[in-house]
Amino acid sequence: MDRMMELTHPGEILKLEIIDGRSLTISKASELLAVTRPTLSNILNGKAAITPNIAIRIETVFGGSARFWLRLQSTFDLFIAKKSFLKNPPKIKYYDLA
Repeated sequence: MDRMMELTHPGEILKLEIIDGRSLTISKASELLAVTRPTLSNILNGKAAITPNIAIRIETVFGGSARFWLRLQSTFDLFIAKKSFLKNPPKIKYYDLA
């Protein structure tokens, strides 16, 4: 039986590594990223995704790679989708090549 390990939302990683790691407030970080405080707060609390636009802003302001943040988000999104799929699988059939 496959066991799925829980993944952390990329917003939590952003909060720990960038915001807290640099002793920033959410208000200051949102100002630097030129987004509203609620927008950043939703991302940090796992209620919103890191979009390509936000990833580019993170890269520009704090360095690193926008691609890194998008990969984290994509991996997290796929994990959540698969978990939901397995919990309530649709009635689909496998395609038989033979």
